[in-house]
Amino acid sequence: MPPGGSGEPSAIKVFGILHLVLAVIGVGTGLWTLVSMQFADAFTRQAGEEMAKVQLAFMNDIAWVSVMTGIFTLLLAGLLAVAGIKLVRSRPDGVAWSHRYAWTSIATKLISLVVAVVVVLPATQRMMGEIMASGPGMPGGAEQTVTSVMRVTTAVTTVVSPLLSCLYPALALFFLSRQPVKDWMGTKD
Repeated sequence: MPPGGSGEPSAIKVFGILHLVLAVIGVGTGLWTLVSMQFADAFTRQAGEEMAKVQLAFMNDIAWVSVMTGIFTLLLAGLLAVAGIKLVRSRPDGVAWSHRYAWTSIATKLISLVVAVVVVLPATQRMMGEIMASGPGMPGGAEQTVTSVMRVTTAVTTVVSPLLSCLYPALALFFLSRQPVKDWMGTKD
């Protein structure tokens, strides 16, 4: 408990500040995801003509996934901002808003995981196969090894990333559901 006998658990302010920092990052990331789609053509022109075709086809295949991700990110940033402001101001309903954020975050991560496995992973592997097939080739049959390593790395990253991104909401749920927080909320009613 902080000095002064306020009885407020330190988790309230800590998560309030963390929520606000992550909300700002989330707004930037969500907006970048949505805006950068408008410049995909310009980005891909930096590659050769054949490579640009392959990359544009990939981006078109997963465009709806990018929009979904951007919207999810902005939604979560909004929930984090509301929860963060309420927690920093020592408002007990900030805990409920944190829980809303956490459960929504975990749900969107699970949806993203399914979409990544069903849509993004096959599209990525298709793109990598086309890139390797159109490339200059590698000595000693190294193409097969490189392709295999890239496919495994992509598959593992596709599954592990959404699961790791569930850590922060899980920690928020855990620390903001502990007895000192419940006791503090009881004194604020």
